[in-house]
Amino acid sequence: MREGYEQTGGRGEHRIWRMVVSPCLRVLGSVLFLSLMLATITSAQIRGGQGWVWQNPLPQGNPLNAIHFAKDKLSGFAVGNDNTVLRTQDGGFSWQRQSLPFDLTLSSVFVKDKKSAVIVGARGSIFKTDNAGQDWRGIKIEEKDHLYALTFSGDTGWATGTYGRILKTSDGGLTWAPQAAGTDEHLVTVAALDPQTAVAAGANGSVLATGDGGATWKISHPCPGSRITGIAFLSPTRIFAVGHAGCTVRSDDAGETWVRVNTFSRSDFLCVAFADSQNGSMADANGLVWLTADGGTTWLPFNVRTNPRLSSIYLADNFTGWAVGENGLIVRSDDGGYSWQRLSEGGREDVADIKFFDGDLGVAAGSNGKIWITNDAGRAWLPVFTDTSANLNAMHFFGDQKGWVVGDKGTVLRTINGGASWGKGISNVTEDLFGVYFVTEKIGYAVGANGMILRTATSGAYWEVIESSTRAWLEDVKFVNEKHGIAAGDKGTILVTLDGGLTWSRVKTNARENLYSVGFYDEKIGYAVGANGIILKTMDGGLSWVDNESPLRANLYSVMPLGRDGALAVGELGTVLVTDDGGKTWLSQPNITGKVLQTIAFQGGTNMWVGGRGGTILKRVAPLSPNMIGGPKIPPVLRPAVKTRPRPRTPLITVTDDGDIPVATPPKKDGK
Repeated sequence: MREGYEQTGGRGEHRIWRMVVSPCLRVLGSVLFLSLMLATITSAQIRGGQGWVWQNPLPQGNPLNAIHFAKDKLSGFAVGNDNTVLRTQDGGFSWQRQSLPFDLTLSSVFVKDKKSAVIVGARGSIFKTDNAGQDWRGIKIEEKDHLYALTFSGDTGWATGTYGRILKTSDGGLTWAPQAAGTDEHLVTVAALDPQTAVAAGANGSVLATGDGGATWKISHPCPGSRITGIAFLSPTRIFAVGHAGCTVRSDDAGETWVRVNTFSRSDFLCVAFADSQNGSMADANGLVWLTADGGTTWLPFNVRTNPRLSSIYLADNFTGWAVGENGLIVRSDDGGYSWQRLSEGGREDVADIKFFDGDLGVAAGSNGKIWITNDAGRAWLPVFTDTSANLNAMHFFGDQKGWVVGDKGTVLRTINGGASWGKGISNVTEDLFGVYFVTEKIGYAVGANGMILRTATSGAYWEVIESSTRAWLEDVKFVNEKHGIAAGDKGTILVTLDGGLTWSRVKTNARENLYSVGFYDEKIGYAVGANGIILKTMDGGLSWVDNESPLRANLYSVMPLGRDGALAVGELGTVLVTDDGGKTWLSQPNITGKVLQTIAFQGGTNMWVGGRGGTILKRVAPLSPNMIGGPKIPPVLRPAVKTRPRPRTPLITVTDDGDIPVATPPKKDGK
């Protein structure tokens, strides 16, 4: 039920930006953030750092669109959404994050040598570095088309983009001039053999070829109706192209004519790369990597663990290659693509819920039965054995030791040691469960699909179904005392119980949007958020609701009141909303990702975490507002009888294989 879209657009300007941030700039960033509650944010501030750090995945989790290396096979760059620029000097075994202070999607990168590289992206953005990324020079051009692809042969290069846009440079990328393509199809891939010979391809199976440096381009359509996503020269006459709907074609006369190569697959192919005239690799949308050793005549598919969508492959030679894709994934092969090892760290399963007991100890739960614990404020997340592969959707702790998680197919898990180990409860249902809340150590409630409401009086060991009088999906449930509870769900559904969950009545809201989360500061003040940016507020414990004006229309998936007047909400497009006036106004908090965010954890000050799709976990490293905000208020009746200091935990069962792609290890140096 939680669906969203990820941000793909951007803006750019022509400037030189220093990637090494001075102490003065760090102070300036804090000042800008502190003014969040008092002023709107300009576009140049939106991506400037914003007081967030990635905790998972590492080095970051934004989608990566391209990777390229210098001939030394050590110096490389990867680029992606949300201004992501990553640099390595050791073949990919470690990465340093660089970024441009704009809301940009970066589509392609070409590394000329260990010092020089060029990047292209949205709105005609072109950036060049001659000092390994310490400075990126914005190249001014008149064209504002989105640029998707980039290639060079010596100092001659081409960039291609929307509506048939072709740009050429003859001075290594310092200046660019448009060329007439003779088509208005989007051109998403380009390759060059020499300064005179190049091919570009894209939408509707279009392939453009030039043999005169781009003065003229000849168009053909080897895959009509399909989007060609990758193209490569194997020799002066042989070209290979791949695309959607199983498009794999080869030309043996420099693009004059084309023949289909039968792979017996109708998958969307996403990219292709060749190490020489015989050895190549391509990736498809189903997570398969295909290899050829005969110039693309025959291809064999190979499975990669977790079936990742790889958007770009670069092969340095017959053995060494790299690939990047969704959720910040970076992989490397040292055997010609037969096997791939992971250079990026951390899980990429969706994070559905995060809870922290103090500033250090926390638990996260998500898709595919994954639960992680941390003892160091999230710097390291340790996987915990759960004995389930069901998606886990919500979590609640009563104190710091006893906790419960609910998920798909009626899954209920419970812990008595702060998340170090988990056992199963018996729900007696198969519906997906999306919300859980306990009012005592024994009595708790869960809600889910088809109006499902469950109640337990046995600490989650056994559950019984409670009639809800609705068949709408219920996404969340909260109680403000042992008798008074509120559940929210699809089509504006809000249910209230005043008798400990025995009976539930529907509250009229006039809302038609799906509601995904509800949160309360005390027994009276609460918020509900949902689809299209809807924000509702109650001042009477959920018996009546008013609509707050939202600054955007993005789906909101979690809300957390911080006091009588403060609250946070998160959602798709990396949205983080903040109010400090009781919901009268909501301001957008700058972020470093456009990923869908699904959960918030807040312990006051900079102890704030957000989690979401693709394993995303971000932590604040700057104050949220000029006034330090305390943690959320807990009604006294719901507090554990004895308040104990949370204790560090270690998983009782070590997870030796998390099912992910194996981690790459640097090769041993000679003599060691």
